[in-house]
Amino acid sequence: MSWIEALILGIIQGLTEFLPVSSSGHLEMARVLLGGDSLPEENLAFTVLLHAATALGTIIVFRKDIWAIIKGALTSQGKKQQQYILFIVISMLPAAAVGVLWNDLI
Repeated sequence: MSWIEALILGIIQGLTEFLPVSSSGHLEMARVLLGGDSLPEENLAFTVLLHAATALGTIIVFRKDIWAIIKGALTSQGKKQQQYILFIVISMLPAAAVGVLWNDLI
């Protein structure tokens, strides 16, 4: 994959991640349109890298809010923050289960 293709895919990831569309789907369509000749392992590694960069950027942007939720959860009156954190953890369980159970198939 050339650096131009990587740049284009990074821009697509950045533009579509926060829209109610599949950023992963758009990445795959763009790879096909760009003539994706990379190995499947390279594609997966690059996709994971793009999503990790998006997650890191989101954490940096919302670091004050995240810290306030964590600090609030550690207080004795932090029931809402604790519940919010619990809901986030619960929302991750289906994806974790799919990844663990069907890792070889995926």
